[in-house]
Amino acid sequence: MEGSRVEMEMCDQEEISRLANLLKAVGHPLRVQIVSIIAHEQLASITTIQSYLPDIDQFVLYSNLRFLHERTILKKLRKGRETYYSLTDTSINDGLNLFFHSKLVKTSAEADY
Repeated sequence: MEGSRVEMEMCDQEEISRLANLLKAVGHPLRVQIVSIIAHEQLASITTIQSYLPDIDQFVLYSNLRFLHERTILKKLRKGRETYYSLTDTSINDGLNLFFHSKLVKTSAEADY
């Protein structure tokens, strides 16, 4: 099938660097949880995020939110006294969905172990 050859489009160096920085920024279990919560909620207040993560120290949560905001993974919106977070790019949500929907599901035999 000589005529049906599919050509792969190579990413340029800027896109590769952006992806690497994104993966580094979200490369901690707590930050993955935070990003997943915000992706699910679309717009999440700190109170909402804390309700998902009741055992996480408030300082640790705020530090990780600030870290993700500084790396432009999250955008911040203030309404009155409340601060809300959302993802800066929908492709982050798409990537999370792809990962979580493609993970292996244990069979009932594996679950017994």
